[in-house]
Amino acid sequence: MIGLLLPGLLLAASPHATATDMLPDDPILRTLLEGEAAQSSGDHAALLDRVQSLVALGAKPAEGQEDLAARWTREARDHGVTGTTPDFRGRALGPAYRRGSLVPGASLVMRQLFLGGQRAQIFVAPAARAANLSIRVQGADGATLCAKPVGGPQVDCAWMPIFTDRFNIVIENGGSAPASFYLVVR
Repeated sequence: MIGLLLPGLLLAASPHATATDMLPDDPILRTLLEGEAAQSSGDHAALLDRVQSLVALGAKPAEGQEDLAARWTREARDHGVTGTTPDFRGRALGPAYRRGSLVPGASLVMRQLFLGGQRAQIFVAPAARAANLSIRVQGADGATLCAKPVGGPQVDCAWMPIFTDRFNIVIENGGSAPASFYLVVR
């Protein structure tokens, strides 16, 4: 009798779960459910983000199953969503580099997926010595993990993500002249 009542008592005594608590811990399952929710709500930008997450996680449909990444990509593109900055190879996909240039007062924001439990590191070096650049890395919740001026030969931001997630990398030109830079993501 107690075995029958205990689960009900535990359920009644527990605080109400939020929507994010209801998502599975597995990153692929979570991404699939988030993609489905984005599709249902008509949030095509979020839908394309979920596609990029599926690709980065290496998720493929089982034999005979529909390729949701392909379908969601078509749907997002049909609604005019092409993504702000194409993803380039970051921590989840191995090291990569990029060269950029910013006019005075401009900033560049890149969203990048990093794997949980693996060291993430970003290096920035000015292409010319007189650059007035800065780097900022923000988590998905908007919290700043690293903010530094880009001085000397290079600056880096390093951290250990607890969970696989996307992070914003922001490069800003606070100077009065155009500035070029190199960015390496590991």
